[in-house]
Order: sequence, then C-alpha cells, then structure tokens
Amino acid sequence: MNKKLTACIIAIFHICISSLFALNLSINEDSIKAYRQAVQCFENQDYGTALSYCENAILYRKQLSESNKKYLDKSMTSRRVQRAGDSISAILAILEERNERDSIDVINYYYKKKGASYFEDSITKMIDYIDEIKDFPEAQCLIGDIYLMEGEYDFSEQYYLTAISKSKVLDIPNQKFEIYLKLARISELKKDYSKMEERLLAVLTEDKTFMDKALFNAMMNTVKTNHPDSMEKFFQLYRADSYYTIIAYAKLCDYYFSLGELEKALQFALLSVLTDFSRMDEVAASRNIDYSYTSLEKLFEEVSIYPDILEWCNKNNVWNAFSTFCDILLKLEYDNFAKSLLKVLSTSCPEPYWQRHAVLELSKLE
Repeated sequence: MNKKLTACIIAIFHICISSLFALNLSINEDSIKAYRQAVQCFENQDYGTALSYCENAILYRKQLSESNKKYLDKSMTSRRVQRAGDSISAILAILEERNERDSIDVINYYYKKKGASYFEDSITKMIDYIDEIKDFPEAQCLIGDIYLMEGEYDFSEQYYLTAISKSKVLDIPNQKFEIYLKLARISELKKDYSKMEERLLAVLTEDKTFMDKALFNAMMNTVKTNHPDSMEKFFQLYRADSYYTIIAYAKLCDYYFSLGELEKALQFALLSVLTDFSRMDEVAASRNIDYSYTSLEKLFEEVSIYPDILEWCNKNNVWNAFSTFCDILLKLEYDNFAKSLLKVLSTSCPEPYWQRHAVLELSKLE
C-alpha cells in the first residue's frame, strides 16, 4: 500500500510540475494575444480598449517573467548547480540528472524563442533577459503611440523612454530606431529642436554608412569635385542600405538647412538621397532579372512601372529629398552636380509635380 501511495504521489507531483509550465505557456499566449488585440484596436482607432489590452499584456508578461525567473533562481541555490558555474549546458546536464523539469523547460523555452547562441551559454545572461522582458517594450511603445495620438506628449514620451531602456529585448531589434524617431517627433512638437536633433542622431549610431568616416569622406569628395560626370559617378559608386535611417536623414537635412548650416545639410541630403536611391535600385533589381543599374534615367524609368514603389517614394518624400539636395548643391555652388541631377529629374522623374519643379529650377540656371 505504501509503495502504491508513493507512486501515486510521485505521479501527482509530475502532473503538477507539467501543469505549472503549461500554465506558464498559457500566460505567455495570453500576453501575446492581448498585445495583438491592442494593435488591432489601435489600428481601428479604439484607443481606450487598446490601452486596456496593453496593460493586460504587460501584466501577463510580468507574471510569466517572475514565475520563470523563480524556477531558475531556485535551481541555482543547489550547490551542485553552483559548482557548474555559469555554463547553461553544464547546468542543463545536472538539471537532467535531477529531473528538474520546470527549470529545464524554462531554459528550452527561451532557447526556442531567442536561439541558444543569443545567451552565449550564460545562465546569468538568460536570467537577466527573463527579468528584462517583464516590461514588454513593444507594449510600452504601443501605449506611447496611444498617448501620442491623444496629444498627451509627456505620457507618450515616458512610455517610449521605458521601451528604449529595454530595447535590447525587443523581438525586432531595429524597432528601437522607430522609437527614437517617435521621440524626435515629440521633441519637434514641443519645439525642443536640440533634443529632436539628439534623438535623430541616435537613429544613426549603428548605420555603417554614416559611421564609416573614410567612406563618408569619399562620397563627399565625389560630390565636391563637381566635375561634369560627378553625379553619375556618385550613383555608380555608392550604396547605402540602412533603410531605417531614411526619415532621420531627411529630417536632419531639413533641420540644418533651415538653420543655414549648409555643409551639415549637404551631408544629410547626400545620405538621404543615396539611401532612397539604393532602395529603389535594390527593389527594381529584385523585380526584373534583366535590370542592372546603368544610369539614373534608366532607374527612374524602371521604377515608374511599379505603383507600390511610387507609393513608397511619395510616402517617404523621396522626390522632395532629391529636390532639396539640388537646392543645397546650388547654394554651395556645386553647379555641375546639381544641373546634372536636375536634368535627369526634369526628363525622367516619375512624379509629374517634381518633374515640372525640376524643369522650372533648371530654367532659372540657363
């Protein structure tokens, strides 16, 4: 009888352990579900309901984080586990021997979520990650979006800053740059232009084109030589593929241009146009296997047949960026480059307004 009772207790224990982790998975699913519902409500402009779903998503994520962290912390109190050091693989081997399914399931869950390499075989790094995700930065960002739409700039800023502070656990790492752009927008609305500048520059901290000073200087020199063929040489030689920087480049260009800081404005106009151009060229090549870049005219002719590319250009003010680039070049007396670019825009720009604008600008120079 005692043996049967013991076996029954062990079976119940394992069922409970399995149920606990199943409960954890359920909490995580509830968190994700609540966040997705928040996004849907936000898109439907139901901001009150969206806010409620966001708060639920954060609550569920916090419960999951604290529960999983407790499992691992409890396992780490074992002297044998402590002797294994910081290595997850070594700790897992011991946990398997001890049949500590709860902690094993937690480790495997986050391995599946982030990949084993993310944690660099460090249990400390995993525990830190579990602790940091409790704030659910994506949901914090969405709350910031809600308050921004309601005109509550201070509250919006607070939530964006919380999301930025936890940005390393964002599922999509580049989302942090979108948050910096939103923070810059708030600064602009508050007319705090120095803070806006700071936040826009923060978007560029990982952009290899901007950070590679040798490459950047070479691009500037190509523009400043101002030879008759400088324009085509520039677009033949250089590419910039950090597409998340497009808005930051354009806004910094406009900001410095408005201050009359033409050299700075030129730097960001150059990067803005080059990034726009590179994106158009990349998409055109992906759509047409016979296409390869030969000239700016041919690229503009190619993209003109794709309505979605033209829509993207209009949404990102691409043609305005090209026009502003020409304005700055002319003010700095790099006339050959500016005239060459205006000629292409006047004959091949797929947007009629900006084509006519280029024709008018060109006529002033003749």
